[in-house]
Amino acid sequence: MPKFLSRTLALSSFCVFLALWGGFTVLEAQTVEKEQDLKEIRKKLERLQQNVDKDIKRRDASTRKLRDVENQIADVSAQLLRIRQQLNASEQRQRSLAEQQRERRALIDAEQASLAGQLRSAYINGRQERLKLALNQQDPARLGRLMVYYDYLNRYRAEKIATVTEHLRELDRLASEAAEESQRLARLEQERGEALSSLERARAERAEVVATLDRTIQTQGKEIARLKSEEKALEALIEELRRAMAEFPAQNQEPFQNLKGKLAWPVRGTVLSDFGQPRAGGQLKWNGVLLQAARGSEVRVIHHGRVAYADWLPGLGLLVVIEHGNGYMSLYGHNEVLFKAAGDWVAAGDVLATVGDSGGRPIAALYFEIRRGKTPLNPHRWIGARL
Repeated sequence: MPKFLSRTLALSSFCVFLALWGGFTVLEAQTVEKEQDLKEIRKKLERLQQNVDKDIKRRDASTRKLRDVENQIADVSAQLLRIRQQLNASEQRQRSLAEQQRERRALIDAEQASLAGQLRSAYINGRQERLKLALNQQDPARLGRLMVYYDYLNRYRAEKIATVTEHLRELDRLASEAAEESQRLARLEQERGEALSSLERARAERAEVVATLDRTIQTQGKEIARLKSEEKALEALIEELRRAMAEFPAQNQEPFQNLKGKLAWPVRGTVLSDFGQPRAGGQLKWNGVLLQAARGSEVRVIHHGRVAYADWLPGLGLLVVIEHGNGYMSLYGHNEVLFKAAGDWVAAGDVLATVGDSGGRPIAALYFEIRRGKTPLNPHRWIGARL
């Protein structure tokens, strides 16, 4: 090969190596940058949550007590959900072991039946061959063939016996595993019972707290003042979140504004209170939709975005706020358990939480709201599917 050609190829290979190395370096730098962005977001959101906590402390003791009890309910509910998942897995494992045991028993029965038939055949044939040998002493070659035949038969019998023995060992192992799984299942049942008892106690305590709050709001004026205070707190939180998340725009996805009329409801339910309907004697209006659904129903994300807030807020209980870019946000309130934390990326359809009654709701329901900045938007204009 000419020297100039070999030098050209070497130079080309070196350039390719530099390009690949540069690409890896850029990718690594982008990964580190994203991780740093996530840390910064979470730090800012933690500071915002601290401000919310301070605001709650300035409120009455009943509100603080309600927050503490509902956070306890959320923790126990999450624990109960994990136990139920483990129970389901354990029950499936038991069913699988039982099925394997049935299969092994069927194999053992088949092998034993086959072996018994061979033994009967060998016994009958063996008696006939001995009689023939007794009547035909002058054929030593036939005697040799018969001995070889018996040797093959005996080896085949030994293999059958070994197979049956191995199946029996496997059956013993499966029985031992099934016993261990039964013990684990019993422990999980006990843990579930304890968690349920703890949950019922927490809910009873919550009912007392809610009753106390209701007694403190005896007049419509106090109710209106409370609702206005909660709405003001929410607006202040949204504004702080908007400023905090503005530095970290959502990843490249279809813009939220392009999906008007194409989104899906976060949960299937019955409308208890609708956007724009009057509340508190007509002095206030609903900024979102209150959807009654079964406790524990999955709440799903309507569009790609980043969790800006995931914690307890007066009036809305366990609340999740997702920032979708260009100032658009979606809010999900009164949840029982939250599965996402502030700073997490989420995609449309991801399970975000479960429906509950946190925030002082009398029944399980999801509060759902869409905003652009401080302005609440009618969700019905954004959702394509019917309830």
